[in-house]
Amino acid sequence: VFNFTPLVREGYRIGVPHAGQWAEVFNSDAALYNGSNVGNSGSRTTEAVAHHGHDQSIVLTLPPLSASFFKWSSSE
Repeated sequence: VFNFTPLVREGYRIGVPHAGQWAEVFNSDAALYNGSNVGNSGSRTTEAVAHHGHDQSIVLTLPPLSASFFKWSSSE
């Protein structure tokens, strides 16, 4: 997920193909890269809310001017 704006986007919902835990495997805004360290606390759990053609979704915080990558890590 990319955020090309200089603003933090809270509550950004995206549909995902698998229910369960989604690990944040890369966040270009992390302190490691001298960013402001805004992120998703390492992971997000799906909600049974259909979105983007999927039966479940996750709600994200998008850091400013950043790229965040997520990987499905487990089922519920």
